[in-house]
Amino acid sequence: MLQKSKTNESMSQKFLITVLSVSTTTFLLGGLASYWVGGQLSPAVDSAPESAPANPAANRGGPQAQLVRVDSIEREEFTPVRTLVGDLIAVRRATIATEVAGKIIELPVDEGSAVIAGKTRLARVDDTWTKLEEDKIATQIAEQQATLEFERADLSRYEDMLKHNAVSLSETEQKRSLIEGLEAGLAQHKVMLREANERDSRLEIFAPFDGSVVAKLAEVGEYLPIGSPIVEIVSSGRIDARIMVPEESLALIRVGDTLDLLIDSLGIELQGEVASINAQGSVGSRTFPVRIAMDDQDGILLPGMGVSAFVPIKRESTELLVPRDAVLRKPDESTIWILERGDSIAGDSTAATSGKPDAPESSGPANWTAHPVPVRVLSHTRDSYAISPVRKVDRPRLEPGVQVVTEGLERLVPGARVKVDPDTSELAAVPGTYRTGQQLSDRDR
Repeated sequence: MLQKSKTNESMSQKFLITVLSVSTTTFLLGGLASYWVGGQLSPAVDSAPESAPANPAANRGGPQAQLVRVDSIEREEFTPVRTLVGDLIAVRRATIATEVAGKIIELPVDEGSAVIAGKTRLARVDDTWTKLEEDKIATQIAEQQATLEFERADLSRYEDMLKHNAVSLSETEQKRSLIEGLEAGLAQHKVMLREANERDSRLEIFAPFDGSVVAKLAEVGEYLPIGSPIVEIVSSGRIDARIMVPEESLALIRVGDTLDLLIDSLGIELQGEVASINAQGSVGSRTFPVRIAMDDQDGILLPGMGVSAFVPIKRESTELLVPRDAVLRKPDESTIWILERGDSIAGDSTAATSGKPDAPESSGPANWTAHPVPVRVLSHTRDSYAISPVRKVDRPRLEPGVQVVTEGLERLVPGARVKVDPDTSELAAVPGTYRTGQQLSDRDR
């Protein structure tokens, strides 16, 4: 009986192990089948058409819109100009010399000193010897006047005596001749006194015109003969730009015309009036000197500074104009960046259309992209370039009203999404960036 009981227990354990093995195998096979069926159904689900609008946030993973400023292409009449480089020159320049010999006892000005005509004393010469000469001549005049008075009274007695035949006629005539000599001598000494007085008045040397001292040629204590230079001054107020104009442009300007000028070192833009055109030109370069008068801006503009003048090169014409900041000029070609409308979210660039002045802001920055267009610069004015497209295919894209990028174009790539900055004030520098370099994007803001 015991042996039979053990045999039944062993058979029960084997049955239980078999059931567990079959159950585990069935579970694993079911999971594997489920995994396989799910993989087969996924492509069908993915390829099904979208029945609901996509989440806009899912499409924002691309590059952020670049912040730019824009302006418009215009078609206007303008006069093309060329830039000629010249120099600022003083209207008047003078070397002031002493008119009286003597020692310099006062020299209150130095190089760079401003002077006023008739008021600023440039130098003063020692007046010791001049005063002594004046006193000497005055004494001689007094002596001659006393002698002359005595001789005139004596002549009156001679004339009375001649009536009574007490003296001869020749003696009377001699007396008259003596008096005439004394009168001539007295007149000469009076002239000498006026000359000495005039020299004394010129011991103080004053500025002949408003200006400034550019050279100091003497020092206090130095003895100077007549005609020795003391200082050199140049005029102020008006200053001239002297440029050499080619003969082909000479016929396009007249005396009295207004030209635009740029002071290179200071970045000052101003206008001047053509003051003179020199008829004697350079045979080698075929250019003619032209002087353009302007105000010296309260002494800011100085002789010797460089100046650029914008001189017309041909008559007025009608061309496509863009701001100068919109053109990237390179030795091989020039480029402008225009804004075109397109579905930037879907990435469809084939539906792009040229942008009008108010389009970027009205349609939103996400629907505008920037595209480069190679152009040829025909000529320029102070503020604009006259352009024409290099490729025929770009001609319809360049028309009046199309938006061109004026700030931020150095960072653009073809097809870049852009955001138009409505602020027209000057860009402020951002810490860690250049003023005209990387600007704040949507993410930074």
